[in-house]
Formats: sequence, C-alpha cells, structure tokens
Amino acid sequence: MSKKSIIGIIFISMMVILSVGLYSLKQKHSGKHTGPVEKIILAAYEGDSGLIPYIAQEQGYFQEQGLDVEFKNYEAGKLAADALFAGEADIATSAEAVLVSNSFQHPNLRILSTIAIGNTNGIVARKDRGINTVRDLRGKKVGVTRKSSGEYNLGVLLMFNGLRMEDIELVDLKPGEIVHSVVSGKNDAGFTWEPNLYNIKSTLNENAMIIKTEVPEVRFLLLSKHEWLENNPGAVLRFMKALLKAEAYIHQNPEKAKHFTKKKFGYEQDYLVSTWQNHRFVIKLPQPLLNVLEGQAKWHMQNKLTGVTKMPNYLEYIYFDALNALKPQAVTIIREENEN
Repeated sequence: MSKKSIIGIIFISMMVILSVGLYSLKQKHSGKHTGPVEKIILAAYEGDSGLIPYIAQEQGYFQEQGLDVEFKNYEAGKLAADALFAGEADIATSAEAVLVSNSFQHPNLRILSTIAIGNTNGIVARKDRGINTVRDLRGKKVGVTRKSSGEYNLGVLLMFNGLRMEDIELVDLKPGEIVHSVVSGKNDAGFTWEPNLYNIKSTLNENAMIIKTEVPEVRFLLLSKHEWLENNPGAVLRFMKALLKAEAYIHQNPEKAKHFTKKKFGYEQDYLVSTWQNHRFVIKLPQPLLNVLEGQAKWHMQNKLTGVTKMPNYLEYIYFDALNALKPQAVTIIREENEN
C-alpha cells in the first residue's frame, strides 16, 4: 500500500471519529436522550388542570427524552389514581385530596411534584329547588365524586356554614354524571370542578344558582408508587425534564397554550376566557403542600372516613430526587435534619 493511500485512510478515519464526536456533543447539548426508548403509562386527567403532560407530548418533549408515553385519559383525577392502584399505569395526575384519601391504604404512594394550582372547584344548585345559600342544602341531594377534591371541599364548605355531611343526601357520581343529574333534576345540586360547573351553568341558564364562597385552591399532582420510582430513576428524571420544558412553554407561549387547550379538550372559547386565569401551571414541591395534606388527613379522621387515627408522615410520601436534581429552587419543603 502506498504512502498516499495510508495517509488517505488515516484522514478518512479521523473525519469519521470527528463527525461522531461532534454529533454526540450536539446531542448532549441539545438535551436529547440517545439511549434506548423506555415506555411509561400515564393515567392522565383529561382537562386543563392536567395540561402540562399533554403539552409535553404535543411538543415532542417526551420523545426527545427517549420516552414513549402512553396516555390513558380519565375525566377525574380520582379515576386516574384508581388506574395507578390497579397497576394499569406508572404515573397518574390527581388532586391532592385524592392522594390523602388513599394514603391511609396505600403508604407506597409518592408525589413527584405539582403540575397545576388553581381555583377550579365550586357548587351549582337549581333555583327551582329553593336553594339560595349553603344552608339551604340541608336535606337536599348533592352530587359529588367521593375521594376527590370535590368531597373534601364540600365538607369544608358545609362545616363553615354549620352543616355536616350527614345533613345532606350525598350522591357519589363521576363528574359527567354530576352534570347530567343536576341538569335533569335528579339531584338538587352538584359540587364539582370546571368545566363541569360551566356546563351546568350554561345549560340551566337562569335556573342555575351559583353559591359564591371561598373554596380552597386545588393542587394537582403527579403521583406514582415507591417501587416503580426506585426501579426506574432514569426514566423518571427524563419524564420530569420533559415536563419542565412543557411548563416553560406554557409560560412563554400562553396564547398557543390556550389554543391547544381549547382544541385538545374541546372547550368553548367563553369557558377558556373565564377560567384560564384561575390556573397556575407550576412544577414544584412547596412547603404549604405538607400543611394541606395534613389538614385534609385530619378532616378525614375527624369525619371517620378512615379507621386510621395516627397522622401519616407525608414527608415519606414525597419523591424528592428528580425535581431536586433538575430544579432545586422549586423544592421548598423543609425536610428533617437527617435527610440529604
């Protein structure tokens, strides 16, 4: 082999090595995952409070992270959590009340972060049933989804107005069933969340009585199980990376995010205009979350909705690793001194 040929081969080899190196460097700085694709099954609340994962899917952020995320859609976070408990999903999106109501039986539940905080719960009653105030609910049939944020917030609302759960006829229904039951007159009122409240009001029109009251904010969470998180730390980290990009996208492109929300969930423009400002799409682990969980657990025990009498340690229900590694400033929960 001639000297010229050897030099040519060396040159070509060096170019190949350089090209591969530059490609790998580019992939690294782009944040794209270059390893094998991993599948995650997400039991997702199909509504505006659960928007962030849908944005991540739409924008291709999961794909960038080497994840194949299968969405199983549910009309309530409670139903999404049920799928998680049944082993039909790896992660679920649900309100904090769902976590609390199930934490007594499922100590392996874990919170990865919030994905939204907002004022989305409320009550709508039929005027033709003589309901003008909360106290008028005494003896009335009220639809609510048990083990959801609706049940807890209804209980608080009644307590602040001198009533107990026993003073009303509570009917356990899915959100869509609450809408139908109130509109049809089968039930006198319904305590639920948007867009179900909007659908009842827009159908009943002047016959809808909106009982204005202060209802606690709802924190929408990412939930999973301890065992799955421990076995899949890399996938969890990449999942959270994708969600953080989606969070940033919503904040940077609010009009595009609104347009996607309207199209994805089939919302009316009037509904979106009136409720968008009630949501804060944020991924974080804030200290007040612990207070909320403990307060709701206390309410469950006082109302004998659980046989448990000792307050759970909700610090043990929080998975810190992923968010603390990616965005430590979003973690403000104070842990015990012996924790890292």
